[in-house]
Amino acid sequence: MSSAAPRSTCTNVTVRVIRGSAAQGIEFAALQFSNAGKKACELYGYPMATLRLQGKQIGTPAQPATTATSAMKLAPGGTAESRLVDYVSCQAPLSDSVRVVVPGSTIHTVRPAQLRACVLRVGKLGQPE
Repeated sequence: MSSAAPRSTCTNVTVRVIRGSAAQGIEFAALQFSNAGKKACELYGYPMATLRLQGKQIGTPAQPATTATSAMKLAPGGTAESRLVDYVSCQAPLSDSVRVVVPGSTIHTVRPAQLRACVLRVGKLGQPE
């Protein structure tokens, strides 16, 4: 019996980073994953997000916000979303981009994003809000 996490079956994925609202000490962004393929596929696990400044990593990679199972089936054109929460309780530098790895995959992209490199958490996959 293997304990390896399931791999996502989505191979043609577009990634969007959408800046969200903020509250005292917290900033939010949405990480959206859209199935650009012609067949349904499934995402498993949590995305990986790492803030960058001038092409170099700053801070530590985001950790899952929960231990709950994270998976979502996507029809062609369907979108899943994971909330990226930045706890801004430090004086770390602001990023100019974020490197996002698609859940359960090695597919990655870098998108513009300005967040403070303090403590990052990613939520489980769900429907876009």
